[in-house]
Amino acid sequence: MKHPLKLKIALQDLPHKCERTLLVPEDCTMLQLHFIIQESFGWMNAHLFEFSDAKGRATMRVGIPDDFDDFGGPEMLGAHEVLLKDSILFKNGAKPFWYWYDFGDDWWHKISFLKATQKEIEAFTGIPYCMDAVGKCPPEDVGGPWGYANFLEVIKNQKHPEHKELRKWYGLEPGEIYAENEVSIAEINQYLEDLFNSENWESNEYELF
Repeated sequence: MKHPLKLKIALQDLPHKCERTLLVPEDCTMLQLHFIIQESFGWMNAHLFEFSDAKGRATMRVGIPDDFDDFGGPEMLGAHEVLLKDSILFKNGAKPFWYWYDFGDDWWHKISFLKATQKEIEAFTGIPYCMDAVGKCPPEDVGGPWGYANFLEVIKNQKHPEHKELRKWYGLEPGEIYAENEVSIAEINQYLEDLFNSENWESNEYELF
């Protein structure tokens, strides 16, 4: 039986909460965790990412090694080569750590370890599982937290001169309302199951979509 690690992941600096509580396999790699976060939040895997033990002045960095890496700090470890439990859980004393997605929009996710109950451990099948979800994920390329705040202001104001253009950009149907607090756990878990059964789960490659 595979034991899970229980994580709470909170996207930072939004006008509303956007959090996911997940059970993930204890032997998952950091690349697999990246894909889990992408699927559970609704990101599109369209940008680079980095895990670190601190938001700024990191002593541990995990992501996609790049000969042109110019962010400074410690050497980047390959995400597919590092297990979550080895890179963060043991070496960092199970303290919260960070997932940074899209180095332009700067989406920072704070990841905290929670204690799984015996019931949760026994029910875990080995497939990543979302236990709780709060808030919709911002659209890709919206301009980071500031751009998303502006997006919400415009999309909710029918009199705003950019309202129609923004609705079209996001892809809202006529009469459809953007509900920032609406999220489907069932949908997230279907995405996670599809991920687990896909080639990406065992892949050591990182390709932008």
